[in-house]
Amino acid sequence: MQVRGLVWVGTRTRAFEATRRFFASTLELPVGNERPHFVRFDLPDGGSIEAFDAAHDPYTHFSTGPVLGFEVADFDRARDELASRGHPLLRDVGGERGDYRWQHFRGFDGLVFEIVDYPSRPPPKAPAGALRIEKLVWMGVSTPDLTGAARFYQETLGLTVVEETADLVECRLPDGGSVEAFRRGGAMDHAHFRTGPVPGFGVASIDEAMATLRDRGVSLLETRRRAWGGWAHFRGPDGCVYEVKQSAPPARP
Repeated sequence: MQVRGLVWVGTRTRAFEATRRFFASTLELPVGNERPHFVRFDLPDGGSIEAFDAAHDPYTHFSTGPVLGFEVADFDRARDELASRGHPLLRDVGGERGDYRWQHFRGFDGLVFEIVDYPSRPPPKAPAGALRIEKLVWMGVSTPDLTGAARFYQETLGLTVVEETADLVECRLPDGGSVEAFRRGGAMDHAHFRTGPVPGFGVASIDEAMATLRDRGVSLLETRRRAWGGWAHFRGPDGCVYEVKQSAPPARP
């Protein structure tokens, strides 16, 4: 399977209206599509975040936290490979061939993920809102089965492992993003990573993003500042944990 990057996040929540306001007003992501009990927010790189009202949506299998979508180069081949490796395919293929298709599946630890076919992906736009969010750049999970996580990333998704220790497995995505698995209870684990996979939004400046979140009343769970940038975790109204991350020096004006 050839994974290109992270392009989608889906969250199923009983706090639908508060979650909608959070993404639209606090994070200032533009609304791309909206109907009763559903809203889609567009990311500047063509990716998206979708929120579903748990009282009305059909995705009852979205029960393991945020569902992240990996864009793949060959959707049909990737779908066949998932099935052949014993990963249950959940519901039928969604979308339309030649435009946008998706397939939910169950990966390691019983977590739900998605593969995405996106040949019509639009060109990137300028960063969004005051946080200057650019795209999805990271996914982190806490797992009691670090060996199983490493096998899933490397063998099923075909990602390159760039670091592996007793407490961490980090894999690199072709678009420069990364996925990390932390051994639950290990030295590098985060105690608040218990809401399922944690999506990470790339921002132009971590300092500006943290200041904006704090000014808007968002409590930061944990932050880290590095020479290359840094990251901050926070909890959304859906109860899930998210991250903002800067992984390169800010561009000069």
